[in-house]
Amino acid sequence: MSISVTVNKASNAIELSILGSFDFSLFHDFREAYSGFIGEQHHFIVDLSQVEYLDSAALGMLLSMKNALGEGATIELKGANDFIKNILMISRFDKRFEIR
Repeated sequence: MSISVTVNKASNAIELSILGSFDFSLFHDFREAYSGFIGEQHHFIVDLSQVEYLDSAALGMLLSMKNALGEGATIELKGANDFIKNILMISRFDKRFEIR
């Protein structure tokens, strides 16, 4: 389980890549990954392509991220497998995030 952060200054995008299980064990690391950008207008990409498991704590962390970053930031969830994408859709995350 790990999170890596890639900043692309040319496109003003910040990518958070998650590997393994996305659950409460990543709470502090996930928050730390984006907390330095609070109040700034960036496009955030949360890469879920390597996520094998996602629980309700992860959904809560994504909502907390959205609230913390504010309206000036956009958040895209990309690369989720069909099972995780289904969880996101059932949870109506398509209304709050871009899902690709």
